[in-house]
Amino acid sequence: MTRALGPRPSIWHTGATGGWMILAGCWAPIGLLWIVWAAARIAAFVAGGHVMVFGTDFAVALARRQTHALWPGTSTPLVMFVLLVLVCGLVGVVWTVWLRTASHLLQPGDPIAALADNPGLDALKPAASASKAVALRRSLHDTKPNRLAPDDVGLVLGEAFQRGRQGGETLFASWEDTVVAFMAPRSGKTTTQSIPHVLSAPGPVIATSNKADLWSAIATLRAKRTGGRIWLFDPQHITYQPQEWWWNPLAELRTVEEAHRLAGHFVLTVDDGQKKDLWGPAAQDLLCALLLAAATSARSLHHVAGWLDEPAVPTPIELLHDAGFDLMASSLKGTQNGAVETRDGIYQTARTAAKCLRDQEILTWVTPNKNLPVFDPGAFATSRDTLYLLSKSLSAAAPLIAALTDTTMRAAEHHAEQAGGRLDPPLVVALDEAANICRIADLPQLYSHLGSRGIIPVTILQSYEQGITVWGEPGMAALWGAATRKIIGAGIDSPRLTRDLATLTGQHDVPVRSLTHADGRTSEQISLRRQEILEAADIRALPTGTALLLATGTKPALIHLRPWYRGPHTAAINRAIKAAETQIADGARRHHDRPRTIDVHKEEP
Repeated sequence: MTRALGPRPSIWHTGATGGWMILAGCWAPIGLLWIVWAAARIAAFVAGGHVMVFGTDFAVALARRQTHALWPGTSTPLVMFVLLVLVCGLVGVVWTVWLRTASHLLQPGDPIAALADNPGLDALKPAASASKAVALRRSLHDTKPNRLAPDDVGLVLGEAFQRGRQGGETLFASWEDTVVAFMAPRSGKTTTQSIPHVLSAPGPVIATSNKADLWSAIATLRAKRTGGRIWLFDPQHITYQPQEWWWNPLAELRTVEEAHRLAGHFVLTVDDGQKKDLWGPAAQDLLCALLLAAATSARSLHHVAGWLDEPAVPTPIELLHDAGFDLMASSLKGTQNGAVETRDGIYQTARTAAKCLRDQEILTWVTPNKNLPVFDPGAFATSRDTLYLLSKSLSAAAPLIAALTDTTMRAAEHHAEQAGGRLDPPLVVALDEAANICRIADLPQLYSHLGSRGIIPVTILQSYEQGITVWGEPGMAALWGAATRKIIGAGIDSPRLTRDLATLTGQHDVPVRSLTHADGRTSEQISLRRQEILEAADIRALPTGTALLLATGTKPALIHLRPWYRGPHTAAINRAIKAAETQIADGARRHHDRPRTIDVHKEEP
């Protein structure tokens, strides 16, 4: 049972009322008399006069209005003026103090009071978080916890909630936590989550977004701080920066399982749920066979796109046979020789899933280019580089973003296993717009063990239902259960989620006061009523900048989120944003003024 505060009866209906009235009546005249005397002293000091000594004689003379005896040599209007100023100032001070005090007073039934007493938050505070960081990271074993840099302690979740003001103790996610955040648009997803997490990460970072603001704010600043390289994947010209590298999704594709996993990233982006459910598994098998045929024969995604347009072409079957994948070759042959309607449905679904391969500008990022360096996920996992993955929508480069993110995380996991189980420094994966541009089919299952490998995922969703559209009810429930830190920010309009959160937050006793008037007497009774600490409507109405934190092993807590403009790098980030805006504007002009021709490098089979 949780009680916000004990019931506090009013003094007006108790036996103490008379005593308080007598006490106030005795001291109020003395206080007023002292204020008048203080005003007279101030006026006398200014005018060079004198004031009668404070006491009974002063009170009697004041009652008889003997001003010549009260303050000889001082003008009475001056005394009245000073008195007026003094009274106004005193009233103003008292009123200000009262307002500030009242704003911090916890009233019975106030949810802040019920959530304030939370010893479980001690494990998230700086001292405990620093000790845990030293225990988790081998490179910090010889460092005392109190000497750790803030960036080595963990990812900042926010500050302990304090009514009426910010600036409570900082709360951290450790280097083995997994985080999921639900925040509506324009509620501070980038300012309080993506930018602070990416900037403070001590090791490599993967960050996804559908806007340029994350890259603009911290790309150059983070590169200077860590000494790592910036890898910007922007095939849709969100930042209008030139392409500086390419990645080969087929480079490490050597098994059926790996090809099937890569194909799944494409199929998961099919917008038509009915088509995806009907033809999706078959389309994924088809893409798996074509991708494996291209990978094992040193071909590229250009060839995969071409094979999708020719349902009867025997080339991929022959290549699979040559590589020893006879069963996959047989499966592909069966698909091609099936009923025409079935075959065409499978191929059309596969073409829909792989529609990004029709965009030549996107394809240049994932096909060989001898003039640019190639991205190596394995080398990235042990660096301090930053990979920014940008796409405007699900229908564009989203499957490639999901594939690159997934490949890099698996490379980091392999390095963690070779290093004894945990990556040090850890890899932070900030998945903003995860449901739109970075759909990884088994992300809920990955959440169950990524933290133990030193890979810290931070998945940001707009609602619980958005996650259901990607992973389904069981998958989203698994993601929710596996996340050790859950942040629910402002603007959550999901009735289901808010009701569930109200239940998880719990109930408390609220005092209810009732007055009874009978026979000229008034009696007061106070009873307790059980009610939810936070109702669904309260959770929906959380103000911007605050959030509900659900951490494993402790009660829910209210926190203040910490945006980047309240951090130590505000000036540097503002300068970076201005410089990036100039770069984007210049790049946009060059892009729109260029000749409408596209030079795409194609290699021969």
